[in-house]
Amino acid sequence: MVILRVLGILLVIAIALCVGTGILTREPRCFTWAWRLCRAGVVVALVFMLLLVLERLAIFVL
Repeated sequence: MVILRVLGILLVIAIALCVGTGILTREPRCFTWAWRLCRAGVVVALVFMLLLVLERLAIFVL
């Protein structure tokens, strides 16, 4: 769990840096990277939550 929190914090920092760089340089590529990072983070979070739910269901059934 600690590793996931650290990765989440690093993801938020990376997105903030991409957006900040995009605002300063007006480079659309930076916003594209921020959006991709955001989508990847949401997908990883959803997969992780799904695994936690499946684990709870497996314990409940067994």
